[in-house]
Amino acid sequence: MKFSLKTLRQRDIALILMVLTIVGGVLWYFYMYTPAQERIAELEGTIQRLDVEIRRGEDARRNLPDLRLAVALLEEERRVFLSQLPTESEVAALIDSLRLTADGSGLELQSFGQSGASSTVQDVRAIGFSVNGSGSFGESMGFLGTLENLQRFTKINTVGLSTSQDDTDDPDLGLSIGFNIYVFTGTDPGER
Repeated sequence: MKFSLKTLRQRDIALILMVLTIVGGVLWYFYMYTPAQERIAELEGTIQRLDVEIRRGEDARRNLPDLRLAVALLEEERRVFLSQLPTESEVAALIDSLRLTADGSGLELQSFGQSGASSTVQDVRAIGFSVNGSGSFGESMGFLGTLENLQRFTKINTVGLSTSQDDTDDPDLGLSIGFNIYVFTGTDPGER
């Protein structure tokens, strides 16, 4: 049996064209339309993400002058702070003034030693000290108050009080204090 287009009836041709049209439509849907829709959805997601980043960038650009001003103010505050710290060469005078303060308040210093300390601030070094002494409650608190008034460049780590007298209203206290003195180690931060 020989196949010839001339022998096909009109109905057969219509059926073949319908099947070819359906197969073509299915192929178009799966190989062209669906990938195009997925790509469109992907591009819309990218556009939305980029819109958010653009808004953030524009907000940051609008805030940039304020941020520059804030950075300048913080740098000035840091410079002022560092200029108020003692230098390592001034620590001896500070320790001597603490000794004189203790003597003036009547506190008897038994030991004044240096201990290890560290600092994570650039151009600032912490030097640890420990003080042991004895005196009345008022003398001990007066010395502690002197240390606390140096709050700009000292930090009290530990305070220990002890007494061996139970029968008096104002017993002698054993006082031990651990503290750090922060000193400036960098180049000149400004006028001192």
